[in-house]
Amino acid sequence: MKNIYTVAHTHWDYEWYFTRQEARVQFIFHMDEVLEALETNQLDFYTLDGQMSIIEDYLSLFPEKEVEIRKFVKEGRLFIGPWFTQIDEMTTSGESIIRNLKIGISEAKALGNVMRVGYLPDSFGQGQDMPKIYQGFDIQHALFWRGMPKEANARYFYWTSNDGSKVLTANIKNGYYAGVELIEQNKFDELVEKISTQATNESHLLPVGGDQRAVDFDLKQRITLANAESKDNIHFIESNYPAFFKALEKESIEFPELSGEFIEPSDSKIHRGIYSSRYDLKQIYDRLERKLTYQLEPLSVVAKNYGISVKQGLITSLWKVVARGQAHDSAGGCNSDKTNQDIYMRGINGLQEVQACIDYLLRKLSISLNEGQDNKVFLWNPLPFELTTIRKVEISTKMSNFSLVDSRGKNINVEILNQRRENAALLRRNTKMMKDEHYFVTEIAIECSLPSMGYECYEIQETVENPPKRIRATEISNEWYTIQLKKGQICLYSKELDKWCHNFLWFEDGGDEGDTYDYSPAFNDWIVQLDFENYEHLSIEQGELISRMVIEGSWTVPYNLISRKEKILDGVVNYELILELNKYTNLIDVKLNLDNQVLDHRLRLMIETETNAAFSTSDTPFGVIQRPINDEHLSDWKEIGYKEEPTSMRPMLHVANLHDEQESWS
Repeated sequence: MKNIYTVAHTHWDYEWYFTRQEARVQFIFHMDEVLEALETNQLDFYTLDGQMSIIEDYLSLFPEKEVEIRKFVKEGRLFIGPWFTQIDEMTTSGESIIRNLKIGISEAKALGNVMRVGYLPDSFGQGQDMPKIYQGFDIQHALFWRGMPKEANARYFYWTSNDGSKVLTANIKNGYYAGVELIEQNKFDELVEKISTQATNESHLLPVGGDQRAVDFDLKQRITLANAESKDNIHFIESNYPAFFKALEKESIEFPELSGEFIEPSDSKIHRGIYSSRYDLKQIYDRLERKLTYQLEPLSVVAKNYGISVKQGLITSLWKVVARGQAHDSAGGCNSDKTNQDIYMRGINGLQEVQACIDYLLRKLSISLNEGQDNKVFLWNPLPFELTTIRKVEISTKMSNFSLVDSRGKNINVEILNQRRENAALLRRNTKMMKDEHYFVTEIAIECSLPSMGYECYEIQETVENPPKRIRATEISNEWYTIQLKKGQICLYSKELDKWCHNFLWFEDGGDEGDTYDYSPAFNDWIVQLDFENYEHLSIEQGELISRMVIEGSWTVPYNLISRKEKILDGVVNYELILELNKYTNLIDVKLNLDNQVLDHRLRLMIETETNAAFSTSDTPFGVIQRPINDEHLSDWKEIGYKEEPTSMRPMLHVANLHDEQESWS
């Protein structure tokens, strides 16, 4: 017997080649159709893509519809949640995933009920930690489409994580739009054969819907026709995802257990190129998440202990900004330019708002503790452990010379990084009438120990002696490394290994002939290796706390794909590379500023190692994973039926690592 659980749904990209505004207009009319179909009983059930963001947008414009939506949700006919936005798992960090689910579940419950299914039908790959994340939210079932390896040979299985968590999972290998054939064609037996391969159980899933697809008001009639014309052992049932999983759990068959991540293009494209595309968007939303996680939220707890209330509504709204920026397609950057501009500005606005909230709390806390005295600098540590570190601070003083004294009257170690003189005089047309009034703005490095979730206060004392400046040098050095620039190559000496790594850091420029979805190597590629031999300005300063090397110049590369094919260097990319060494860490701080005026290319940071590694290691939302350096199906992908050529590109959230028995580079 084959029971076909037919689920009416929509897949609603929050934004894509269309903007959020364009999608919202269309959803207004779609939601009216959904409510009409349920009210007139032309549909028994409907699933709103497992995300609350589209419902929030709808109700913000039509709050009077909440009563009707709540009615169908409570009756178990309209299925909403558990997500706020559909994520791309491979590019979204653990904290963001948790907050996304937390907000989505909370808002769905506020409307009457939540669909507790890990529903991600279109994500470009499935992360290894999802079962443990789902279990943490009492979600026992999961559903996805893309990424299943051909070797798994399973449609329904238990997906496990390394902590023992497992969820009963359905892989809809023919896509979340497979059921459209039920509406548009009469080949019912063929359809059932497609969706029931690699499965011997009785219960099978048939989602009926698609991207921004209108409601199928004739679903009941099509199910009746299908049951009349199908084989005797086939029975189509109008249903929903929770009911399907309930039936699946009752099957006597033993489902296999599978673990790990699923990022293979075996039954659908996986678009690994999105993992690194639109880094500007990924960077902005990563910064926003870090400011929320490591600054605003713990600082709000500190402030509460001083009598300042926590503004949870504001914090939640900022997490929604993160979730919208990390939605499937939004996170990948596989969009139109106008959509990416919208995503970018939402991130900028979110950063401004979170920084404004941090600034307000710091100002209120510092003023209340300052006892009316001037010339105080407060350094706050919002984290739940003591920090011994070096902080960079910009201060304003009347004199160029000053010192800092801690609360015990002890002079602390300070180093000047930059100093500039600012005019403070009243502006006059006749400059001779202007008084010589000025002040100094100085960026300093402060060596400090900051208590857990507390602060240290320093007094600025203007003196005749200036804090020490970094000295001009030919190299930068600290306890772990020496870095030199030799004949255009950046060379690293490891004091721990007693070893020089020559030309250890450089850049490579190649063509990109991909579309708005993916990076793709150019058909007539020409890889250009970029060094620093023809730099235009070099600054090397050695300090006790921070040492810095700044290299400025221009790289010449092909301007476009035509020039690359003809091997012509007719494009210019101006760069500024900043390398910093810190007294307290063996991390090398690298910052690259670019003025990109060149088309269709990919610039890569290259780290030259002698590591003999077969695997790379990187972080996942709540763990680490080893991946093969080369994809095992690079040579036979056509023969085994992959839907696209695989690449060796792999995702990372915050860390990528190569190591062997001798060395480790991250």
